[in-house]
Amino acid sequence: MFRVFKNHHFRDNTIFIAVAIFFIIVEPAIVRAQPGPYNPVNFTETLSLSRGNLSPSSPRSAYLSHDDSCRLVQKEFGWEKESCTEIENIIFRHLPGIDTLVVEKPNSGGYVKFDDWDKSDAKDEIDAIWQQLVEGSKAQSKSLGYNVVPIKWTVYPKLDKQKSYMYYAILMDWNGDPVVNIKASLFDRRGYIPFRIVPIRNDYSQKDLTRIVETTLNSYSPKREQSYFDFRDGDKVAAAGAIGVLATLVGVKYGKAIATGFVAILLVLAKKLWFLVFIIPVVLWGMIKRFFSS
Repeated sequence: MFRVFKNHHFRDNTIFIAVAIFFIIVEPAIVRAQPGPYNPVNFTETLSLSRGNLSPSSPRSAYLSHDDSCRLVQKEFGWEKESCTEIENIIFRHLPGIDTLVVEKPNSGGYVKFDDWDKSDAKDEIDAIWQQLVEGSKAQSKSLGYNVVPIKWTVYPKLDKQKSYMYYAILMDWNGDPVVNIKASLFDRRGYIPFRIVPIRNDYSQKDLTRIVETTLNSYSPKREQSYFDFRDGDKVAAAGAIGVLATLVGVKYGKAIATGFVAILLVLAKKLWFLVFIIPVVLWGMIKRFFSS
């Protein structure tokens, strides 16, 4: 059996995930749901989401329904009921190398243009986003009573225009322990779908992380006529571009983007739950190890 929490500060500073083991995975994988607050489902068939479909990629994968996901974030993370609607589904072991995949509620701020990514000062703006993260972490460290320090982009923000997605990975020093925070965005006709990926390990190379993220995003397909390339004249166009979306995913302000509908789950909850930007991945890391036997 995997250990629930590897690092002592997560045991001390987060809610212990008191989740019974409701299913056992054998070869081939079979989920056996038992009575309890959550009922994981064996992920063997395409999962229908708000604006697309997610295909199963591993025989050992399972997911929680939206209702179970909602109950989980209320009970285990202390979120308000209104906030839990920002999560569509939580998927475990979607791919080798992934503990947990969180698919967040789609953003409907409008079609996102990529023009700003090619501006001459794009790198400067991305650097400014990083600096805001660093400064915000200093304030958060003071509030928490221990250091939360962004170390580097483990995967520098990448926009793939041909596949209409963007992603990044950040290595954090959480009171002396490494934590990798991965976010991705798949753009479509109406806005974008945010993904949070929790890797099994924190020491994956940039190449490994890139492979994990891209394979995950490639398992998602937009619904008919809802892809990024189905844009038509007259469709709503977002006020901010790809760099504005990046700022939202990271959880910092970017120009006027915060007032234009680009407010993701972490910004909505920023005042009360900013620290969950980094705690959620590790809490879920512990949860998956209670869910699955080795």
